[in-house]
Amino acid sequence: MSLEKAAELDGREVWLAALERPEEAASWAGTSRPRGGVLAYLDGWDDGQLGAFCAEVLKLAPSEAAFAGPAAAAARAALARVAPDLPSSVRGGEPLDESVWYMFFASYEPDPATRRPPPLIVAFRAGDPRIEEFRALAARFPAAMNEVLERE
Repeated sequence: MSLEKAAELDGREVWLAALERPEEAASWAGTSRPRGGVLAYLDGWDDGQLGAFCAEVLKLAPSEAAFAGPAAAAARAALARVAPDLPSSVRGGEPLDESVWYMFFASYEPDPATRRPPPLIVAFRAGDPRIEEFRALAARFPAAMNEVLERE
């Protein structure tokens, strides 16, 4: 698994994770702080793998999880089985930049003690071609987020 800081805006870090196995999400514990957001593209994993991923993500106490791509509905259902009260959404066929924009602003609750915003982790399965699209988006993150606003 790889985990790299991809962007930062207004003190909020955006991380890119490329996962080989669902259990690798547990390694985010050092990066993710409670109340962070997770946006995941998990195409190709079966129900057991989606459930294992969701169980690991829950340990990080996210404020919200969103799933996109063809496996989004199945991933959200897997999350609902283990955490029915955790806010979650299916981003469906939305463009990547719109899904990132939504999660960047929707799950933005600063830590009460530090007032520091929690990170957003955008996760893909290793080898997903959208990783390069995300890297390009992250390279020009402030402008890309403004472009989404202008389209709305």
